[in-house]
Amino acid sequence: MTTWLAQEAPPEESDQPIFRDVDSPELSELTDPNTILELIGEAFAELAGDILARLPLILIALLVLAVLLLGVRLIMSGVNRGMRRADLDFTVRRLVSNLLRLGLLLTVLLLVLSIAGLEIGAMLAALGLIGLGIALALQNILENLISGVLILIRKPYDRGEIVITAGLEGYVEDIDLRVTTIRAYDGTMTLVPNADIYRSPITNLSRRGTRRAEVPIGIDYRDDHEQARQILFETVDALEEVLEDPPPVVVLTDLADSSVDFEVRVWFDVHEQSLVGMRDLVLSTCKTALEAAGISIPWPIRTLAADMHPLQVEHRSMNGLAAGAGEGVDAGGSTGVGEPSRTEPSRTEPSRTEPSRAEPSRTEPSRAEPSRAEPS
Repeated sequence: MTTWLAQEAPPEESDQPIFRDVDSPELSELTDPNTILELIGEAFAELAGDILARLPLILIALLVLAVLLLGVRLIMSGVNRGMRRADLDFTVRRLVSNLLRLGLLLTVLLLVLSIAGLEIGAMLAALGLIGLGIALALQNILENLISGVLILIRKPYDRGEIVITAGLEGYVEDIDLRVTTIRAYDGTMTLVPNADIYRSPITNLSRRGTRRAEVPIGIDYRDDHEQARQILFETVDALEEVLEDPPPVVVLTDLADSSVDFEVRVWFDVHEQSLVGMRDLVLSTCKTALEAAGISIPWPIRTLAADMHPLQVEHRSMNGLAAGAGEGVDAGGSTGVGEPSRTEPSRTEPSRTEPSRAEPSRTEPSRAEPSRAEPS
């Protein structure tokens, strides 16, 4: 039992230090300059041996590199010629050329290293991880970049054209790989990201070359509307700025509260006239022509209908006689029309009546009712 416990007892800690002494033989050999030079020489000798062993592969790799670089130059020359023939934008040609050259050179480099005997699997994995990180960090920039490339390739609009997109309307000043610059009619410059434009509907007003202006004009109800229609058509048809094909059209659109509304529709060349200028020209000429023909353009009118039957009010005099409907003589001698007398017979006192204020001459005998008269 004692022997077993003695065997299982933990060993005693040694009093020797954990770190070796600086003066130990092993460390002295590593710090010896001659030893370091020998190690470096052995490493270079081993590397030289590997190079000599792979010298044929390296020579083949260099030869392949030269041939592939020549092939890359020929490929890039052909691609540039094809893009110029396709009339692609200069920015797109430069971007595609740079990206294609970079991809070809990277492929050539990996192929040459593989021929030379190096392991490129780890390099490809590292390049993939680096590319994924860059793509995630620059997601918005890459989205605008790709959208800009697609816009420049498909060309839904060009510089100087009038477009409606992303809630804006104006002239296209510049197209970049990231943004498109749109100048509004009031001169405001707006930089719109290409991704927003690519996701939004695009209306190109300049691609066809013509545009239609719609001008509403109201005519008075009391005027001859067919004559007004004819005058409006002849007026706009005589304008030089209005195209003959398609011809102008005057249509009746609404019977409003105060006017009969027509709409004058004319086509014009967007390169010679703006929409605001055409509307101004049509409105001014049509107004002048209608006024010359005696046709009025009304302002808002409200018609009020009054009751033509006046109220029939019975007026009572001080002595109880009834006056005619709508007119009577009150106790004070004044005649009211449409207003009942405020004098009540029950409150009238004969002793307080002033004879000087009574006007018997103004009482009409024809309106008196004999049956109701009382003897004085």
